[in-house]
Amino acid sequence: MTQLPRPLPRLTGALRAFCSISGNDCDVDYEDLAFKRNLEAKRKANKGLTWKKLHKIIREESKVDRDQVDLALKELFQCAKDIVGSAEVESELLEDGAALLFDTFKECHIVGQKQSVKLRRQFGPFPASSATKACSLVNRLISWLPESVLEDLNTTSTGSGSNPEEFGKNIVFHSVFDNDGDSQITLSDDSSEDEDEAFDLKYTALEKSIEEEKLDASWLKTQVEMYNAGLGLGLSVMDMCSTLFDILASSRTDSELQNELFDLLGFERFELIQSLLENRKSLISATFDKAANIAMSRASVKSKDLNQKPNYGCQVTIQSQEEKQFRKQMRREEKKMMKVESKSNADMEHDEVYMEALGFDPQRLREQREEALIRTASAPLFSSKRGCDVKREKYPYVYDALEEAKQSSAFVGGTKMLLPEGFTRENNKMYEEVTIPASESAPAIIGKKCIPISSLDEIGQLAFKGMKQLNLIQSIVFDTAYKTNENLLISAPTGAGKTNIAMLTVLHELKQHLSQGVIKRDEFKIVYVAPMKALAAEMVRNFGKRLEPLGIQVRELTGDMQLTKTEIMNTQMLVTTPEKWDVVTRKSTGDVALAQIVKLLIIDEVHLLHEDRGSVIECLVARTLRQVESSQTMIRIVGLSATLPNYLDVARFLNVNPYMGLFYFDGRFRPVPLGQTFIGVKAISKMKQFEDINLVCYEKVFEQVKHGEQVMVFVHARNETVRTARILAEHSRNNGESKFFHSESTPRYGEAEKQIMRSRNKPLKELFPDGFGTHHAGMLRQDRNLVERYFSEGLIKVLVCTATLAWGVNLPAHAVIIKGTQLYDAKKGSFVDLGILDVLQIFGRAGRPQFDKTGHGTIISNHDKLSHYLGLITRQNPIESQFVASLTDNLNAEISLGTVTNLEESVKWLSYTYLHVRMRFNPLVYGVTYTQLEEDPELMEHRKDLIIIAARKLDRAKMIRYEERTGYFHATDLGRISSHYYIKYYTVEVINEHLKSLMTEADILAMVSKAQEFDQIKVRDEELDELDQHHLDTCPMVAAGGTENTYGKVNILLQTYISRGNVDAFSLVSDQAYIAQNSARIMRALFEVVLKKGWPIMAGRLLLLSKTIDKRLWAFENPLRQFPILSAEILDKIENKKTDC
Repeated sequence: MTQLPRPLPRLTGALRAFCSISGNDCDVDYEDLAFKRNLEAKRKANKGLTWKKLHKIIREESKVDRDQVDLALKELFQCAKDIVGSAEVESELLEDGAALLFDTFKECHIVGQKQSVKLRRQFGPFPASSATKACSLVNRLISWLPESVLEDLNTTSTGSGSNPEEFGKNIVFHSVFDNDGDSQITLSDDSSEDEDEAFDLKYTALEKSIEEEKLDASWLKTQVEMYNAGLGLGLSVMDMCSTLFDILASSRTDSELQNELFDLLGFERFELIQSLLENRKSLISATFDKAANIAMSRASVKSKDLNQKPNYGCQVTIQSQEEKQFRKQMRREEKKMMKVESKSNADMEHDEVYMEALGFDPQRLREQREEALIRTASAPLFSSKRGCDVKREKYPYVYDALEEAKQSSAFVGGTKMLLPEGFTRENNKMYEEVTIPASESAPAIIGKKCIPISSLDEIGQLAFKGMKQLNLIQSIVFDTAYKTNENLLISAPTGAGKTNIAMLTVLHELKQHLSQGVIKRDEFKIVYVAPMKALAAEMVRNFGKRLEPLGIQVRELTGDMQLTKTEIMNTQMLVTTPEKWDVVTRKSTGDVALAQIVKLLIIDEVHLLHEDRGSVIECLVARTLRQVESSQTMIRIVGLSATLPNYLDVARFLNVNPYMGLFYFDGRFRPVPLGQTFIGVKAISKMKQFEDINLVCYEKVFEQVKHGEQVMVFVHARNETVRTARILAEHSRNNGESKFFHSESTPRYGEAEKQIMRSRNKPLKELFPDGFGTHHAGMLRQDRNLVERYFSEGLIKVLVCTATLAWGVNLPAHAVIIKGTQLYDAKKGSFVDLGILDVLQIFGRAGRPQFDKTGHGTIISNHDKLSHYLGLITRQNPIESQFVASLTDNLNAEISLGTVTNLEESVKWLSYTYLHVRMRFNPLVYGVTYTQLEEDPELMEHRKDLIIIAARKLDRAKMIRYEERTGYFHATDLGRISSHYYIKYYTVEVINEHLKSLMTEADILAMVSKAQEFDQIKVRDEELDELDQHHLDTCPMVAAGGTENTYGKVNILLQTYISRGNVDAFSLVSDQAYIAQNSARIMRALFEVVLKKGWPIMAGRLLLLSKTIDKRLWAFENPLRQFPILSAEILDKIENKKTDC
C-alpha cells in the first residue's frame, strides 16, 4: 500500500499553534475563567439603573445649582441607609437600595400600598418617615431634570435587556504589521500643556516607533539585562523575560498591569515599567511575528525530512489471525504513547519558539533543562531533616475517624475526601443546597461501661448528687482525671459533659488535701479560667452549688466582680477570665503568694488560642510551666475544648502526655447527632442576594417551627438581630403562618409577658408576642437573662442572636441557622469570612440532650463560598498562634515580674509558648523558611530575632532598658506601671507622645480616648444623633475629634458617664460600660507615671480625674451627688445656693 506524503503545515494551523488564536492546546486557568464569568454576570446585572449612573446623570443634567443636587442625593442615600438597615452592610447594597428607591418613587407623588409592598418585600419592615422623605426627594430630583433625560432614565430602568447586542460587535481587530508609510504620528504643537498635566500612574500605549533603538523581539532581553544588576529577585534573565512577556501578553489593560509590574520589579524600576507599558503592543507584535517565522521555518524543515524516505520493494508477509490482532494492539498502544509524547514535545517546542524569538539560544535552553532534570533525578525524594510523612502514631484515647481515614490506602493513594455517605444535593434557580445527615453513633469501647455514681467515694457522691452514672466520655476519662495528677487535654463535642470532667479533677485535688476527714482549705487554690464573664458567672453557680456540701467556697474574679484579699484567702476555687488571671499573676508583690498556692489550673475553651485573646492563654501557661520548673511544685493543667483540629500540638503546649492525658472525641460522640445543611445563594447583585438570603432563612426557620422545634438564628452584627427578627416576623404574617410561632396562653406565659413589658428594650417588647427574641452583648444583662430564661422554657420560638452566645452561655436549641458568612472586621476595615471554628462552635449549640434525638445546623452563604465551607468541614484548618502580635506586652510583663532578665532567658521563655510548637510544624505561617528549620530545628536564632525586635520597641518606648552589647534587660518605672495596670504597648506610645508636664483636663481626656484599648469601639451611623446631643447637653468639655471619630465617641461617652447622663441606644450602654472600666485603669496608671516623673500639678489633676471617674462626679459639682438617695431636685437646689459641704 503506497503511503501518501505528509502535507505541509497550513498557515492557519501555525497561527493556532503559536499565536494563541485557539486555546485547545493551552492549559485552562479555571480560576481566571470563573473570575471572568463572575465579572460578566455582574456586568449584566449592572445593565439597569445603578446608583453611580443615576448620580452622574442627575449631577450633569439638572437645571439647579450643583450643591443643591448633591445635598438631595446625599439625603436620598441616607434614606436608603435607614430603610436597608443600619447594621454593617456593604456599600454596594446601599447603592442598589438608593437606586431602587428612585426607580420605585419616580412615577408617584406619595407612598402608596404598591410601593410599600415592594419595599417591604425587598427590605422587610422599614421606617415610614424615611420612605416618605425618599419619595419627596425623588420627586424633587425629577422636577430638576429635562423631559428627554427622564425618558432615557425610564428606558434604562425598564428596558435594559430588550435590545440584544449583535454577536461580535465588541471584537476589535488589530493589524499585525506596522504600516510605517501609511500612518504618521502627529504631536501637539503646545508642548507646555503636556508638561503641566498632573502626574498619573495610568499609562497609555503610545503608537510611536522608537527611533533611538530598533524595537524587535530581542528588545525585552536587552532591557532586562540593563536593569538586572539591581533587581535582586533571584531570577535569571531568561526567567525574568519569560515572566514579563507572559504578563504583557495577557488580555488585561495597562492600568491593571501596572500594579503587578510594580509588585514584581519595585518602584525603583519606574523607568523600566514605563518603557514596557509604552512599547507593549509593538513588543508583542514583533515577538509574535518572529515566533511565527521560526515556527514556519521549523515546520518546512520537518516536512523535508519526512519526504526523504527510503523506497521499499514489494514485500509479502504471511500472518495468522492471532498475530494480526497482536500487531494491531501494539500499533494502538504505540499511537497512544506517541500522542502523549508529541503533546509534551509540542508544549516544549512552543516554549522554545517564544524564547528564541526573545533572543535566547534554544540549544542552550535545552541543555539547561536536561541538566536540571538530571539534578532532580539524582536528588533524594525527601530532605534528610524533614523526612517523609510517617504514619501517625495511634494513641489510646484518641477517637478520630477522619485521622483513621487519612491513614487508609485510598487517602494515601490520592483519592479525594468525599462528603459523608447519604448526603443529598438540591439545585434550583435561587440556591444550591447540600444536606449531610446526622453522623453515626459512637463506636463501642471494648470492655468500657458507664461508671455508676454509687461506686465513687463519699466526696464524689456528694459532688455528683442527683446523678445515677457518668456518661461514656466521662467514664473513659475517669481513671486519669480522678486517680492521677496527669495534665489533661479533653476535646469533646459541645454537650458531652466536659464540666463534669473538670469536677472530677477538682475532687481529686480536694482529696490530696484531705486529712482525717477534714479538707485543709488554706493549702491550695483551684483556678478555673472561663473565656467570658457570662460563662464565669454560670460556672460559679454550677460549681458553688455542687461543692457547697464539702464546705468549698467558689467565687468569681473578673472585671465586674472584684474581691478583697480576705475574700480571696477564704475562697478555695476562683472562676476568672484569662485577662484577669494574667493581671493577678504578673504582679510582683502581694498576689504572688496567691499564684504560688494554685494547685490546679483549668482552662476552658482552650481553642481560643487562635483568636487575638489566645496570646493571654499562652502567657498564662508559659508562666505556670516555668513556675513548676523553678519551684519544683506540682501544678496540674487541664485544658477543655469543643473544637480542636490539631490536638497533638495543643497537647505538647500544655505538657500533656499523649498516652495518658490526651483525650479526643470526634462528632460521633455528640450526645445528640448533628445533621448539617449548606446553602449557597446564587444571586449576583447585593440587593437580590440580601432578599434571597432572608427568604431562604425564613423557609428553613419555618420548616423547624412547624414541627414544634425551637430555632436559633446567628447573625454577625448587633443591629442585624433586631432587623432579621422583624423580617422573619413579617414573613410569617404575610404567609399566614404566624400561629406556628405563638406560644400557648398559659399563666407562665402571662407572667413572662408582664416581665418583658417592664423592660426598656423596645424591640424586645415588640417581638415577644410574635414568638421572636433577640440576644447580643449590647443588651442589658437583665434583658439578656430574661431572653435566655424564656427561650429555655420554650416561650420564645426563634431567637436571633450574635455569635457571642455560642461562645458563652450554654443555651441549646434543636436547630441553629447561620445567616450569612460575611462579618465586618474593624481592624482590617473590610468584610471577612466567618471562621470554621466559629461555625463548628455555633453548630455545637444544635440539639438538646434532654429532648432531641438529633440536632440540625444550617449555614446560608453566597454560592461561591459553598464549596469553601463544605471543604472546611472535612478538612479543618489547624489552630495557629497569635502570640507574635502581643509579644512586646508579654515580654514587658515578664521583665517587670523579674522572671526574664536577659536575652538568653527570654529565648528560653518563648520555648514554653504555643508559638514555638506551631513554628516548628508550620514554619511558613510565621515567616520561617524550611531551610532555616532544617539548619536550626529548635529555631533558636528566629526566637532570638523576635525577642530583639520586641526589646528594641520596648526600649524606644522607655518601658525597659536593653543593653545590646550584653543582652541584659532592666525594667523601668513606666514598664512596671504599664504591666501592673495592663496598659498596652501602643497606648504607652500615645502617652509618650502626648503627655506633658502641664495639661488641661480636656487634653488629658483626649489623650486617654486615643488609647489602643478602645480601638475596637466602632462609630455607628444610628448613634451619631444621640452622641451629638450628649456632646451639646451633657459634656462640660469639648470632645476632640467630634462624633465621627472613634476617639471622639470615647471622649463623649466618658464625659456622659461621669455626668450621669442617660444613654438610650443599647449599643452605647455597652460601649460606655467598657470605656468607663478601661479609662479608670488608664487614668490611675497615668497618675503613677507623673508621680514618678515628679510633676506635682499633673499628679493632682490626674488623681482628681481618677476620683472623678470612680465616683462619677465632676470637681465643680456638689459632693452630695455621689449619694443616690438624694433626688436631682434637692441636689440642684443645694448647688444653686452654693452650699459648701
